[in-house]
Amino acid sequence: MENTSFTIVQLNVEYKNKHNNINAVKNILAESAEIGDITLLPEMFSTGYIFDSAEEIHSLSEDFNNSVTINQLTQMAKTYETMFVAGIAEKDGSQYYNSVAVVDENGLRYKYRKISQNRIDKQYFSRGENILIFEHKGLKMGIAICFDIWFPELMRKYNDVDVILHPSNFGGHHSFAIAQARALESGQHILTCNRVGQDITKEFTATYCGESRVYNPKGEEVMRLNDTQSSQTIMISDLSLAPQYNGIKLPEEINEICRILT
Repeated sequence: MENTSFTIVQLNVEYKNKHNNINAVKNILAESAEIGDITLLPEMFSTGYIFDSAEEIHSLSEDFNNSVTINQLTQMAKTYETMFVAGIAEKDGSQYYNSVAVVDENGLRYKYRKISQNRIDKQYFSRGENILIFEHKGLKMGIAICFDIWFPELMRKYNDVDVILHPSNFGGHHSFAIAQARALESGQHILTCNRVGQDITKEFTATYCGESRVYNPKGEEVMRLNDTQSSQTIMISDLSLAPQYNGIKLPEEINEICRILT
């Protein structure tokens, strides 16, 4: 396996301003001493997440076959020789999704639609139906969006991947404890890219805490950002099996336990 580097961009998302959010990513990368093989952006990085009405976010959602945001990410991918994993609100016909686009210098490679739904997602979006696994530079990657990480039933579908890429919009810290638990129970790297800033609606103001983190397959925290807009790059080179599963074929054991309990 090649060593693979990941840049986490913890963006201060400007509410409903795609142009400024895309330019903010450009500026962060232009000022970065190092940019990884994969650049991870937050959930719905170009628009914000909570709105006064479904119509607001639907008007900002993009057809991925003709997307200004994806076109801009494609140009940045060419410039910096990176692959973006970015949360973008998607329009597909009459349906809308909280999605992640995987974009390289050739454009859109893959997409994932958030499967779990909290009360906010249910107001705006249809539910995704399929997980996404792809390979890049010798690593097998899986995608989870924010609340997805809370559901072991969903995350176990990724039991044979090396790295979970996790764009998020967290306001509190409980979800980091869940991400750490997922890393420990699965023996995988979990890379959570959170955001900072606020979404201000008539009902309430949502404030996002930042502190993006990386957990290794032992469940150890190996990187943490602060609570401001920032970025950091980490190299992943050690895919040795987590010690808690030494001598155990984890998928086989999970299947056997499920067989017994059903």
